[in-house]
Amino acid sequence: MSDPAATQATDTRPPATTELAGHLLLTFTAVMWGASFVGTKLIVDAMPPLTLGFLRAVLATALLVGCVRLARQRLSLPWDEWRWLGLLGALGVGYFYIGLNLALNWTTATTASLLSLPYPVMTAVGARLFLKETIGPRRAAGIAVALAGAAWLTLATTQGSLGGAWIGNLLAFSTTIAWTAYTLIGREVLHRWPPLVATTHVVLAGTVTLLPLALAELATGRVPRFTVESVAVTAFLGLVCTGVAYLTWNRGLALVGATRASVYLYVQPLAVILLAIPILGERLTLPIVAGGLVVILGTWLVMRPERARPSPDEPHSSYPAPPRQPG
Repeated sequence: MSDPAATQATDTRPPATTELAGHLLLTFTAVMWGASFVGTKLIVDAMPPLTLGFLRAVLATALLVGCVRLARQRLSLPWDEWRWLGLLGALGVGYFYIGLNLALNWTTATTASLLSLPYPVMTAVGARLFLKETIGPRRAAGIAVALAGAAWLTLATTQGSLGGAWIGNLLAFSTTIAWTAYTLIGREVLHRWPPLVATTHVVLAGTVTLLPLALAELATGRVPRFTVESVAVTAFLGLVCTGVAYLTWNRGLALVGATRASVYLYVQPLAVILLAIPILGERLTLPIVAGGLVVILGTWLVMRPERARPSPDEPHSSYPAPPRQPG
């Protein structure tokens, strides 16, 4: 998922070669965030969810700290700023990884990715409830459509199930709620620091949040099985899907602009589907396709710019944090 720290970008159209490079970077990022769903699902039986989240965050933190040093940026921040960064890390990294990793024990990577898609929809709802922002008729319709699609997906993938799939789907959707809170809070505070520094501190705070939970998980006897596959995928999730993907997203956003970059929100579930079918053997049924399209339609209605060209700093102009997203 995208980082509000990265929305400090200009929407002035760059030269063609520069714009192409930006689109390639954003495509790579969206595919990697999609791949994180598949990678997590692939090793979810070998790596306990809390331990996996912690290891992923540790690897990403190490890479990002190294990049801050190479960029000769100042990493230290006033101590009183850490209350915000700690909260953002707990929401956008800590809970996001916990919710996603647990969800993938019970639901498919495809369904989880589609249920995490409408975070701009929930952000619009949150902005209306807590920040008193106006929601026009089109965005209100988009919210209703996206939520109906999410409900359809949940029903379509849990029919005949008394527990597991319901739990997985609700956990997957809960990561959207967490990322919504992250986005709303981050919009108010993350602009204070350079995107790379802010992202590094948020991931570090998430790592600190996950450490005691991972230790508690180990204490219960849930020990990871370190195989070639589980180690390689964990490294891929932490270094590439999180660390490198944040860097490529920030750079692509600076080259292309936030408004045009927002279209890459829709690349992530497509990447998940294209990877999950051959790697995980997941099946794409008609109800899932229909529900996914409804979610995408509703999200598009919410994110579609108004007639007046939006500022790149507007909330609907940024991508997922998550994971998303960070994803």
